[in-house]
Amino acid sequence: MKQMLQEDTCYPRIGRPMKGALYAVDNDRHYELGQFLKKKRASLTPEHAGLPLGKKRRVAGLRREEVAELANLSVDWYTRLEQGRSVQPSVEVLLALGNALQLNKKERDYLFNLAEQRLPEEVPGDIKVSPGLQKFLDSQNPFPAYITDNNWNVVGWNKAAALVFGDYSLMTPLQRNSIWRAFMDPFMRELLDNWEGHAKLRVSQLRMVHSQFPADQERLAFIDQLCGLSSIFDSWWNEQFIMGTPEGKKLLHHPVVGDIRVDYISFHTDELPNATITVHLASDTDSRNKLEKLFEQ
Repeated sequence: MKQMLQEDTCYPRIGRPMKGALYAVDNDRHYELGQFLKKKRASLTPEHAGLPLGKKRRVAGLRREEVAELANLSVDWYTRLEQGRSVQPSVEVLLALGNALQLNKKERDYLFNLAEQRLPEEVPGDIKVSPGLQKFLDSQNPFPAYITDNNWNVVGWNKAAALVFGDYSLMTPLQRNSIWRAFMDPFMRELLDNWEGHAKLRVSQLRMVHSQFPADQERLAFIDQLCGLSSIFDSWWNEQFIMGTPEGKKLLHHPVVGDIRVDYISFHTDELPNATITVHLASDTDSRNKLEKLFEQ
């Protein structure tokens, strides 16, 4: 029984004699890192990675050379890493592997912890919606759902959101900014029954983040541009009012299906800590029917 328990350990022997506790910990980290990469490689199909299917495969998942190519690494170096060898990947290499293997936020944290590196803090422009999050957004159809970053840029959406709020895929990055749209897009003023409340809330939110980072040159330029283009924004910005978030309800005057009443909920996810997910649900049967009709057209 004792012999069986000794051999039934979490980590198999690597083949070299142990040289103390510190060596054992490092050895385990390298082994865990390699095993993690191997499992993630096996879970990702060529189709999901954007690779051609090619010839019939003996095993599921990607080949080592495919991951190496996606991460711009040599096959030999990646193989050593996956085999649990004593190599120290840089932050840049870990970021490339995270992208190649389509890791979510928790998985990236785990990867960097195993490599004893610190995951760089994401900036809004770097936010990428993972396939898993996009699948969540799509599962909300026919109810509009989208993701915004800390600067209120819409960075992800489902088909219903595009049908109700406008086709984001046809907009420039600036046009996908919720604050910009509130004042510069006539469609939003016609769509939102309580446009003034919505627009004032956006000004208040912008002022709050500006008070925390008053030296942000990009944000200052954005504020100056809006002040010059919108007299209403300029007036409200200089009033310096701060308001709380209103009740999560909207009345939308849609040009195709008419009035739609929705309840909305916003929340954060560990995968994108710098972003907010918002889902709009129909408030009544009539609104649900209209959203379904719009989605099916």
